[in-house]
Amino acid sequence: MYKSAQAFINEITKRKTSAKVRPNDYHLLIDKLGNPQSQLKCIHVAGTNGKGSVTNYLRSILQNAGFKVGTFTSPHLICHNDRIRINDEFITDDDLLKIANQYYEYWHDFDLSMFEIDMIISIIYFISKEVDYVIYEVGIGGRLDPTNIITPIASVITNIGFDHMEYLGDTLAKIAYEKAGIIKDNGLVFTAEDKKECLEVFASVAESKHATIYQLEDIVDYRLDDGITFTYLEYHDAYINTIALYQIKNAALALMVADHLMKKGLLKINVEAIYQGLHQAFWKGRFEIVAHNPLTIIDGAHNEHGILALSKNLKLLKRPVVVVFSALKDKQYQQMINDLKCCVDEVIITHFENQRSISAKNLAKGLEVKVIEDYHKAIEDARSFYKEGSVVITGSLYFISLVRALFKEKE
Repeated sequence: MYKSAQAFINEITKRKTSAKVRPNDYHLLIDKLGNPQSQLKCIHVAGTNGKGSVTNYLRSILQNAGFKVGTFTSPHLICHNDRIRINDEFITDDDLLKIANQYYEYWHDFDLSMFEIDMIISIIYFISKEVDYVIYEVGIGGRLDPTNIITPIASVITNIGFDHMEYLGDTLAKIAYEKAGIIKDNGLVFTAEDKKECLEVFASVAESKHATIYQLEDIVDYRLDDGITFTYLEYHDAYINTIALYQIKNAALALMVADHLMKKGLLKINVEAIYQGLHQAFWKGRFEIVAHNPLTIIDGAHNEHGILALSKNLKLLKRPVVVVFSALKDKQYQQMINDLKCCVDEVIITHFENQRSISAKNLAKGLEVKVIEDYHKAIEDARSFYKEGSVVITGSLYFISLVRALFKEKE
């Protein structure tokens, strides 16, 4: 038995978290437990980027409608517990430890990954707390993901980009097929994707499962001030509390999902809950201001698709703009760095400790960028040399988590 929640977290963190096809122990255990996930009303969110943001916007909308809402997201930003939340409150150490010990024998009898264990704990926790709805964010892909045991009232696919290609395939069509694995028989599917090759895959999978797809239309009517105000469907002057332009699509997608489910009578919410939910939601680590003088922003743009979306905002910042960047070795980091170089004044490459990280020197190999291995010094130098401009720290979500904690300690 575990003596503390941290002891439990330390153990499961060491377990393999590979997305490769593995023995079916996880599904055997789910069956043994009687498929408890069937007791939950769920929405399922997949996609290359924006999953966490869409999940959070939907959570906020449902919470504003008076519902008790569970969310399951990854990776964590603040602590392991933040992966499992109810009404945006992390699972407590006491609750985590209680469930961990309650199912102690199963963690050892079945060859489960950390993510699979987290998923099972979330199901047990949400049932015990009698939540009204749960929004599950896919870990990797969709078809083979441990979250894909639920039968949701809606499947949401944000977008498709090149990421986790060693697991999902080396073409957009292959990746789209894996993401489309969350589409269920006779289900409702919502997507913000607009690339033809991806939409063709979605259409084919949906047709085979008699599912209905709703595609996000372009948002052209928006204005930027201290936040973003936009119009979508019949919702005029919807407001989101961020200046990250890429969040317009994520917010509009959540709005479209909520609006359709409301009109179909699948969600008992109202228009005001949608407006208020969008207004009040904020997803930490996504274009989050962590300091001023100079303006310092962190953003979890952890793949090329995310970097390209971030780049549109970098052009709006007070110049000069310097980016401090670090990434994991399995990302297309050189292309990401080149994309950043095109729209900022300087890129500083740095390093953070992680089993999948890569040295700053190797990250920057062959590129004309500044290299500072110690990320503390990299950030300090950037903020010292660019006092009249803007500093943006981006790359791996694991890196952003460390940096965010660093700034919060200084408050």
